[in-house]
Amino acid sequence: MHKALLRTLRQDLQTVLEHCREHGLRETLKWLPTKEAPGAVQFLKYVASGGISTVVQLAIFIWLSHTLFPAHDYLSEQPVSGEVKEKNAIISNLIAFPFSNLCAYFLNILFVFTPGRHSKWFELTLFTGISLASFSAGLLGGPLLISAGLDPWAAQFGFMITSALVNFVCRKFLVFQR
Repeated sequence: MHKALLRTLRQDLQTVLEHCREHGLRETLKWLPTKEAPGAVQFLKYVASGGISTVVQLAIFIWLSHTLFPAHDYLSEQPVSGEVKEKNAIISNLIAFPFSNLCAYFLNILFVFTPGRHSKWFELTLFTGISLASFSAGLLGGPLLISAGLDPWAAQFGFMITSALVNFVCRKFLVFQR
């Protein structure tokens, strides 16, 4: 599998270089954001889109967990109990989810995948259902990790990485055409 992945990456890089030789750098830079770019480029665009959606998720989580729903000891003079941290981290993530999910959906349609396998509403519903499933797994696992003594930030980052991997596979093969 490792060799197959490297071979695919090499082939995709060759495709990009050939396109650049045939069409020039300016046209290649216009071509890379399209959905016709090679799979490795698609994955990089997915990572970038996910990064933007993650920034949205984190920005809302940080704002809420530092203001309305404190989930960190350094925010008050007295330590925040583990139970309160868990509850407030869940609330902050639940509020942030719809915003980051919509951001991810629109970025995926614009830059990464080709819509059309399903009707628009079913596509959004399936996209959201998959996101919600991976989000729920992270949301349930986060408090368990926090109650086991893991820092809320470490639990949050583990949640984000797991969600990103599950979402890419499901979106690529179940939601969108390619």
